[in-house]
Amino acid sequence: MRSTDEQLREIIQRAEIVKEKRIMKKAILADGIASCICLALLIVAAVSLPNLKTAQAGNTASQYGSLLLAAPYIGYVIVGFLAFALGICVTLLCYRWRQWKEREQK
Repeated sequence: MRSTDEQLREIIQRAEIVKEKRIMKKAILADGIASCICLALLIVAAVSLPNLKTAQAGNTASQYGSLLLAAPYIGYVIVGFLAFALGICVTLLCYRWRQWKEREQK
């Protein structure tokens, strides 16, 4: 038979394990949602890339030094940035998933 102190320690330890599992599940869910949002933004940007309007040579006087808007490669810059963000989100998702699996095995 365990003493009251031992039982209390066991209850506290189990409660901490349950809290850790909840936190990990929320983190994995948040990372997954962020990855899906980045993927959706990347797809939207890639599909709308041919439809982006670039400034014509005669219309640049109204832009007053905006080099990025006058360049025909603005779409590629946007897609590159979104791809980088997607890569970060997928990396975080994989990292959290591996941590979760390692804790589950312990």
